Amino acid sequence: MFKLIHALRSPGLLPDEFAPLQLGQRVATSGRLGLRLVHRAQLDPQAIEGLAGAAHHFYDLNGATRLRDALRAFRGGKVVLGISRLPFKCPAAPYEMALLIDAAFRERGIRDDVEMECFTPEPWPAPAAGEGIGRAVQGMLEGRGIPVHTKWEVDHVDPAGRIVHFRGGSQLPYDLLVAVPPHTTCPPVRASGLAKDGPWVPVDRYTMRTSFDDVYAVGDVAKIPTPSGNVPVLPKAGVFAEGQARVAARNIAAGIAGGEGARWDGHGVCFLETGSGRSGLVQGNFFKEGPPEIRMRNPSRIWHWGKVLFERRWLGKLFRR
Repeated sequence: MFKLIHALRSPGLLPDEFAPLQLGQRVATSGRLGLRLVHRAQLDPQAIEGLAGAAHHFYDLNGATRLRDALRAFRGGKVVLGISRLPFKCPAAPYEMALLIDAAFRERGIRDDVEMECFTPEPWPAPAAGEGIGRAVQGMLEGRGIPVHTKWEVDHVDPAGRIVHFRGGSQLPYDLLVAVPPHTTCPPVRASGLAKDGPWVPVDRYTMRTSFDDVYAVGDVAKIPTPSGNVPVLPKAGVFAEGQARVAARNIAAGIAGGEGARWDGHGVCFLETGSGRSGLVQGNFFKEGPPEIRMRNPSRIWHWGKVLFERRWLGKLFRR
């Protein structure tokens, strides 16, 4: 997830030097070179006409604080929230945000003055978790009075008229628009020869190895196929990136020093915040052939505090460095 290149046995190779690196050529080093590519995905709202100037988002600190201020100032009208393009980071986040906004409006006593609708290009929410869980999440939203329009992909946005136009001709007017922006990779990745059929880097789903010897990609930048019956590629999520990074590091070390490498098992866990101090929990094996072997536990205060502790563990790691 961090924007850097890890280089083993090559202290002269720095992150900024990756841009001119031609991966198909030999690089002179004092030992065998292993690269672990962990560039984060970049937001690209300009990829959709009208989106950047019209929509709020919560995928970086500035966007999140602007959305917070807009929600605090909102007194009533129509909120439209959705996913503009696939893939994107954190498959549950847009649906969590809809549920959290709903809960906040209820706490303020203005929910009856607000109309909410969601849209997604997906066939149902979080399809990597399987149709059963996706329909359950959709049911949570619709139970709160939030219709979910599936298989709706944004074509363009009319900021002056406050209308979202979708491919196929559908439209949604809005007073407040919250949309996950399109995601892409950074120019060095796109120019490196690693990316194939788009901006993402295909890897072996078990070893994280790219099409180049001794080069591995993990996290947002990686394009990881899933078994038939699931979504075509694995979602981008921090818990996946952590497991992938451990596997890639062990395989690089094994390639240099010898020994046994590692294989990633595709296991993941995701909390689903629903508001009012409650969270659900989704976990399982995303690599199982056929329907995903994934379970969702109902929202409760226990899982909410589980998420709080999970976040504290990660923040503690960062601040101890």
